[in-house]
Amino acid sequence: MLPTYEIYCVKYAERPGRRPAHFVGGDPHDAPMPMDYFVWVIHNPERLFVVDTGFSREMAAKRKRTFLRSPAQGLALLGIEASGVKDVI
Repeated sequence: MLPTYEIYCVKYAERPGRRPAHFVGGDPHDAPMPMDYFVWVIHNPERLFVVDTGFSREMAAKRKRTFLRSPAQGLALLGIEASGVKDVI
């Protein structure tokens, strides 16, 4: 039997945007399309994976993103200590 995992997405930043900026070659529908930024947690009692490590407050400012919380703070909301994560994808 295959193991079962829970998956959580943890939002840590966002930015406003328009559709043409999100697609290679643009998009003919010029409409709002905000972008959210997440790290993902995949876990069960035996394993824990984090997908992506996100970016810092400083990088968010440089890239003109609204920084909501550090990815480590987001993990803490789920009871996960970032320093204990061993597997990052």
